[in-house]
Amino acid sequence: MATETREELKERIIEMLKENLEGASEMATIDPDTDLSTLGINSMTFIKLVIATEMEFGVSWSDEDLDFRNFRTVNHIMNYITESKVE
Repeated sequence: MATETREELKERIIEMLKENLEGASEMATIDPDTDLSTLGINSMTFIKLVIATEMEFGVSWSDEDLDFRNFRTVNHIMNYITESKVE
């Protein structure tokens, strides 16, 4: 199995966000360091993103990691996924 590049991972995350967030159509042009709270993420969409991330990327979120700051940007999500797969 080939290793996924950061660019491929970023694209998968953006697709996941588009599928799970209303009004995320502008995600294709978003900078990986843009604050995603500008997309109107609330507690319900946050839980939806946690579940989608677990299903899409096979990562598990520990209770202490269930913090919106881990979802603040595409880069934060990428870093968490990458670190989780190494462990």
